[in-house]
Amino acid sequence: MKDRILAHMGSLLGGVVHNLNTPLMWVMGRAQLIQSRTERVESYRELSDEDLATFREKNTKDISSILEGAEKIDAILKGLGYKIQMVNEGYTSVELREYLEMETNFLLADMRFKHDTKREIQLNSRSRYAKVDYNALSCAVTGIINAIMDHTDKGRTIRVSLENGIIHLGCPEMKLDDASRREVDDACGALREHADICADDTDGLQVTIALKDL
Repeated sequence: MKDRILAHMGSLLGGVVHNLNTPLMWVMGRAQLIQSRTERVESYRELSDEDLATFREKNTKDISSILEGAEKIDAILKGLGYKIQMVNEGYTSVELREYLEMETNFLLADMRFKHDTKREIQLNSRSRYAKVDYNALSCAVTGIINAIMDHTDKGRTIRVSLENGIIHLGCPEMKLDDASRREVDDACGALREHADICADDTDGLQVTIALKDL
């Protein structure tokens, strides 16, 4: 399982770099604008109060943009760091809300999930911890989401939620055929000793993962 998760992470590194590059370029651009204005500070001595207010407003706006970009970079790096830490811990205590937040954030490195999918993620449930093999859990969740993206068209909806410690994954456009069922079953194989897993496609695909050791 560990090798499988690491291979999946490796396949998305290009997307991670892409997602880092966008806010990084934004931060650098805004910083250069502030630097340019600062270098001309001597010329501002004779500016009117109105012009000085405009100068301050521009700097404030650019600083806000830098902070926003830095927060996006921080979120990406936290998601990557979380996966690296957890994949090496294996069987451990997992805070489920944090796990789903980090997992779905990392999956934004998959451009299908980021650009071609409507994501409905509800993680308002109170914190719940479970003792579980992180690699088996990650393999199941990412494997189910990958199966959905493999077998549905662009514009699909993927729903992820946590209710009373039960993980719900769904896609209203998804119907299981033999190939997609095998893919979902394969993804969930190692987790079945830790969880009761049910997949139903009566009204679109609905998968519930009820971990046993909560």
